[in-house]
Amino acid sequence: MNRSSLALLILFFGSVVVCGQSVTRLQSPNLLGETETRNDRVSAARSLTLLKRLDDDVIVYRSLGDFEANGRLAQVPFARFANDLQAVTNEVEPMLLRMPQGKLKTAITNALDSYRDGAFWWQKIDQPRVVHVSALTSTGTRSSADSAFLASVPYTVAIHWRQANGYLRRAEALMDRSRQ
Repeated sequence: MNRSSLALLILFFGSVVVCGQSVTRLQSPNLLGETETRNDRVSAARSLTLLKRLDDDVIVYRSLGDFEANGRLAQVPFARFANDLQAVTNEVEPMLLRMPQGKLKTAITNALDSYRDGAFWWQKIDQPRVVHVSALTSTGTRSSADSAFLASVPYTVAIHWRQANGYLRRAEALMDRSRQ
């Protein structure tokens, strides 16, 4: 009788311990998930702050007429924007690698890529005010097709700035919804 009572007691405590571990295991990932979600939000908020710095550097036009009236691409010279873009990219890319896949990560990635694309095209038409004598080589004559292509590049840059701004606003809206 004592052995059967002892066996039942061991079985009872064994099942309690197993159930207790199961509950602990179920709760631990949720706590980790909340911490990871909080860290993801902090990374996303930091990324948005950095991207806003780029957005402040450029001019986002609401219409083609506004762009044609002003014609400027940014508030800052290309060299400064390129430096800011490099600094922002160096900080944002590691944060994007840690963020989970989703609409917010996609919007932030697209905004950064649009700023990069705009900078790529802006570099094609950037004419620094200082010309080095070593850079004065004959490049031949430009065809009318080349001239037409170069004339369309500022419009391409302005479109990339507008797309980047749209992605940035979309990411901010997603962050606001996740806080609620």
